[in-house]
Amino acid sequence: MNNIKLYVGRVFIMDNYKELIPEYLGFVKGVVNSDDLPLKISLEMLQQNKILKVIRKNLVKKCIEMFDEIAENKEDHK
Repeated sequence: MNNIKLYVGRVFIMDNYKELIPEYLGFVKGVVNSDDLPLKISLEMLQQNKILKVIRKNLVKKCIEMFDEIAENKEDHK
């Protein structure tokens, strides 16, 4: 289950879009707000949008960075 919500310019676009984050990070919850996507966008356009691929890549990178930070500060997160 995908718990990432996609907003464009603070306007809700969709949630549970499976292509936004890999399946192995399905437990991650959050919000993505991007001004780079058009406000009126169809699902077909989203699937072909290069900006969405960059957002996905950055989400994975940010998750891994946060996991590393938590691992380094293990005592603080108990």
